[in-house]
Amino acid sequence: MQKPTGIWIGLGLMLMLSACRGGAPASRATANETPAVAVAVATVQTGDLSDEIEVTGDLTSYADTLVAAKLGDKVVEVRVREGDRVRKGQVIAVQDQSDLRIQLQQAEAAVRVAEANLKQAEVAAKVQPAQTDAQIQSARAALLAAQARLRALQTGARPQERQQAEQQVAAARANYELAKANFERAKQLYEQGAIPKQQYDAQKTAYESAQAQLRQAEQALSLVREGPRREDIEAAEQAVKQAEEAYRQALLGKSQIELRQQQVAAARAALAQARANYAYLKQQLADTVIRAPFDGWVAQRFVDLGSMVGQGAPVARVVDLRQLYFEATLPETLLREVRVGMPVQVRVDAFPERVFMGKVEAIYPATADNARNLRLRITLANPADLPLKTGLFARGVIRLRTYRRVPLVPKLALIEKGDTTRVFVVENNIAKARRISVRASNTQVVYAEGVQPGEPVVIRGQDLLSDGQPVRIVEGR
Repeated sequence: MQKPTGIWIGLGLMLMLSACRGGAPASRATANETPAVAVAVATVQTGDLSDEIEVTGDLTSYADTLVAAKLGDKVVEVRVREGDRVRKGQVIAVQDQSDLRIQLQQAEAAVRVAEANLKQAEVAAKVQPAQTDAQIQSARAALLAAQARLRALQTGARPQERQQAEQQVAAARANYELAKANFERAKQLYEQGAIPKQQYDAQKTAYESAQAQLRQAEQALSLVREGPRREDIEAAEQAVKQAEEAYRQALLGKSQIELRQQQVAAARAALAQARANYAYLKQQLADTVIRAPFDGWVAQRFVDLGSMVGQGAPVARVVDLRQLYFEATLPETLLREVRVGMPVQVRVDAFPERVFMGKVEAIYPATADNARNLRLRITLANPADLPLKTGLFARGVIRLRTYRRVPLVPKLALIEKGDTTRVFVVENNIAKARRISVRASNTQVVYAEGVQPGEPVVIRGQDLLSDGQPVRIVEGR
């Protein structure tokens, strides 16, 4: 009994609603009539629609670095301010250089000394072989001479030498006898006054000379017959030993050649060390001048004139705004849809009316979280007026594909329930429920299979409809 009562109550309410909307009076409606529902419709259009995904992230510069001091010292010059544009190599700040300049001068002097030492060592090494050869030859000749003299003393006079000595004695005696006879004859003549004293003196001198030569020849013959004295042999033996030692020392001089080469090598190593120390100090002096690492803008300055900075302490932050990027999250289900090089339309809240063009530069090789999302890197070039800054929030739209001349249904017409999407199509003022398959969408319309261009679909009032229910179109687009 309750069910019919409910039906009659619902029917009464619909009749009252129909009367309020200007329909037929309730007294004229019959129980079998279904009231028409007022709806707004829109016509399915034909157009193009792109399948897109939206990604977001914070803008970051490819070149954004803290320029640090390589040395710890006082800052004596600061040449930039925040917001200044700098070129690569431009001076940002300068540290105290006084101590390093003195050390550099000392290192330069050490290099000159090392160069002179090397030159001296090279000259000595060049002349050493000739000097050593000359000393060896001289010592060898002296040794041979000493050995020959010793052998002569040890052997004694040979028969030929004795015969020669005897012949020299005989000749000296004959010369002596002749000189003696001439002297005695001259003496008699001089005593008789037959010859002058001068002639007498000449004969006397010749006699005395012949007598001396005879004695010398006889002594030489006596020495030849007696042989050398033991003292002479010992002296000759000592001379040989001295000559042998001198020759050995001369041969050791060859080792001086290698020593000279080692001295040259040591001098070269000392020069290399001195030059390395000079280059190191020169580099340290250059490091006191802190320069911009690339073209960009000074985002922050951390030091002032007279500041003491430690080694590695930041001096300024330099940012290049010309090329920016942001990282975005990509669900793994869309990995096969997105490729490197795809264009991306980027918007930022600071400039809502402008669109900046970028592209997918990289898809990172590993997932970023437990949900297996991937990371994308979207790069974009900052326009000439450089409106974009690092840290701005960016929204990018990646166009996966574009459908041409397809039916476009307003999103307002969609009724979604579970995995099913429906729309109501109006045919002869009757609402027909139509199941559709959405292929692509944007914020306003969807490309759906199951409807045809030109068909009117309900965009307002469909919540009150059922399949086959009459409708009254109060608004159409």
